[in-house]
Amino acid sequence: MKKLPNAPLQEVIFEGKWELSLDQQTSAFIDPEFQFALGKFQHVISSRFPYHKSKIPGDIPLQFLGHQPIHQFWTGEGVWPVIQLGPGVITVNDTEKNYEWDDVFFPLVKETLFNVKNAYVNDLSFISYTLRYIDVVKIKDYEFSNWFDFVKDNINFQFSNGYPLPGTLHNFKIEQSFRTEDAGLIEIGFSNGQDNQKEDIFIWQTAVTGRKPLFIEGLMEWLVLAHSHCSRIFKETCKEDFYASFVNR
Repeated sequence: MKKLPNAPLQEVIFEGKWELSLDQQTSAFIDPEFQFALGKFQHVISSRFPYHKSKIPGDIPLQFLGHQPIHQFWTGEGVWPVIQLGPGVITVNDTEKNYEWDDVFFPLVKETLFNVKNAYVNDLSFISYTLRYIDVVKIKDYEFSNWFDFVKDNINFQFSNGYPLPGTLHNFKIEQSFRTEDAGLIEIGFSNGQDNQKEDIFIWQTAVTGRKPLFIEGLMEWLVLAHSHCSRIFKETCKEDFYASFVNR
């Protein structure tokens, strides 16, 4: 199955950061090719991503914006996916509506990375890169009495307090990170919150981050590995009935 019929995916994010250069005059780390590369990059993707939006006022000097996404490129106003570009950083973001790894998201990330590479004169050495999945379910779609039991009943994880509770648990946020030899750092997080309709939701995130310097060809291999980790962890963290709800609900 390439895609769960009722996948809980809210957003998938790839972020890659490449090495900046030290400016001797200002002692700031800068992307000296950025302005020129921006024009070339925008021209190449403009037919597919014609809607451009700037996230940061244009009067802020670029030397203060290293590794910060500045420009957004959408397929239409507010229409996903979106590509973000800034000095030393590129992101590709998409949602469940479009997401499918083999045929959609991975090819888009690959195409975007090579478009960035071709926009720059010098090869880019990526020093930090992350693949992140944010999954969300509405509590009203499941049996719910309290957050302790909800997590215990649906996730292969449980938490408890070793002291008398001072009241009803209102918010929680649990984060764990695991060092791996092949892909880097794996982060798994569970929390609760509310969506735009003020409905209670359960949120869990899975992310893999690497920091070994890689050129784009090596980064593509890492992406395949990172995705395999995220996919496996998603299945392993969900209890059987919870996972089945994404197939049958």
